[in-house]
Amino acid sequence: MSSSLFSHAPDPEPEQATAAVADIVESCVVPRETEEAFSGFHEYLHLWWPEEFSTFGEGMHPEFEGGSLTETSLDEETALWATVQEIRPGELLALDWFLGHSPTTATSVELKFEPQQEGTLVTVLHSGLGRLPDGEEVRERLAGQWRNVVQRYARFMGAR
Repeated sequence: MSSSLFSHAPDPEPEQATAAVADIVESCVVPRETEEAFSGFHEYLHLWWPEEFSTFGEGMHPEFEGGSLTETSLDEETALWATVQEIRPGELLALDWFLGHSPTTATSVELKFEPQQEGTLVTVLHSGLGRLPDGEEVRERLAGQWRNVVQRYARFMGAR
């Protein structure tokens, strides 16, 4: 029981302001069913992810394991890229993405897998960049990287 009739709950933490930074959206159609398209991204990432968009470079190994997306170097060092927020095989993979910033400042990456007549439409949405102090600069850099990643994934999955 409180010692004062007029005790108050602590003031809530002020919300961190976010800058208006546009989301990154990239998509491709791969000639595969949704389950196989999902598996190509989720289970075979290490076969096609560009080394130049990694922490450790040559010889690195990215993989989803235990609710996280990590990269391992040849020297067995690891870097956390993301944590899985939601996973629906063949439909959705939602991640908190860290970009090398503090693990407390995550952005969001969402991959959607939608059936199409000619295969599966795969859409990558990277949002929340306004939470970063250098959000506009990061967005500018990442837009080209995500375009490259999606193109490599599409080629790996057999798209022309």
